Amino acid sequence: MLLTAVVLLVSGLVSWILLPGWGRLTSMTERADLTQEKLARLQALVKERPRIEQDYQRYADLVSDEPAELLQRGFLDELDQLAQASGLQLNLKPRPAQRDAQVSRLTVEMDAEGTQEALLAFLDRLLAAPILIEVDRLRLSASPSSQSPLRTHLVVAKLVLRPVSPK
Repeated sequence: MLLTAVVLLVSGLVSWILLPGWGRLTSMTERADLTQEKLARLQALVKERPRIEQDYQRYADLVSDEPAELLQRGFLDELDQLAQASGLQLNLKPRPAQRDAQVSRLTVEMDAEGTQEALLAFLDRLLAAPILIEVDRLRLSASPSSQSPLRTHLVVAKLVLRPVSPK
C-alpha cells in the first residue's frame, strides 16, 4: 500500500509538474535560439548598411512618384538638350505614358537629321545618361541634303521605377 502511494505520488509529480516544466523549458530554449538567429541576421544587416545605402543611392535617381505627364515633359527636355549638345535636329512625338504598379514607361518617337558624327554623339550621350532607357526601334537612311546626310527614326522608352509602398 505504501509502495502504491509512493508510485502514485511520483507519477503525479512527474506528469503534473516535471513534464509540463520540461515542455516549457524546451519551448523557451527553442524561442531563445530563434531570437538569437534573428539577432545575428539583423547584426549582419547593420554591418551591411553602408553598402546597402550606397546601392540605394545609385538607384534613387531612377525612382520617382511624380505624375507621368511631368516625367514625360522632363524626358522630352532631356532629349532636346542632348540633341542640341550633339548638333542634331529633332522632331519629337511623345506617346502616351504606360504605367503599372512598379514602372512607368515613357515612350517617344523621334525623327532626327544630322551628320553621322552628330547622330553618334547623340546616341552615345543618350545611352550613357544615368537613366534606364530602352531603344525599341532605330532606322537610319541617307538624305540627299549635304548639311544633314543622315535621317533616323528612333523610338526610345525611359523606364521610371515607382516607389514601393510599405505593407
